[in-house]
Amino acid sequence: MRVCGCEISAQEVRLAVVHLNDEGNVEMLRLKTTRIELEDDTSEADLRLFLAALHEFSRENQIDTFAVKTRAKKGRMAGGAVSFKIETLIQLVEGCDTRFVSPVALSHFAKREVEIYPEKLLVYLKNAFLAGAYALTKG
Repeated sequence: MRVCGCEISAQEVRLAVVHLNDEGNVEMLRLKTTRIELEDDTSEADLRLFLAALHEFSRENQIDTFAVKTRAKKGRMAGGAVSFKIETLIQLVEGCDTRFVSPVALSHFAKREVEIYPEKLLVYLKNAFLAGAYALTKG
């Protein structure tokens, strides 16, 4: 099973694909695409292009499940309207399930269960990796 961890930030989704290796450990795949940006959220054509890019990414990387780090719906740290559109587009990817993981759950998971991070993990992919690893191991 392959899980794509997602962190939505501004007008892009950051992507980290993980699976269990032969020893049962979480392993992150090296990808050529690690983020997809939504150019103009008011353009129907751009929304369709973004969704098509997600479909292509999921087919290319054989994704079974997307695991999305959730954002607050209101308050000072709330996600913006664009990020909720991106979240919806992720949920519309055919052939893939979508799960949501709270920031609190990711924080506890990182402290208690992640002993080492993948070698050369880019800083901006850390939360996407954690979301994917959490969904894969806590299934």
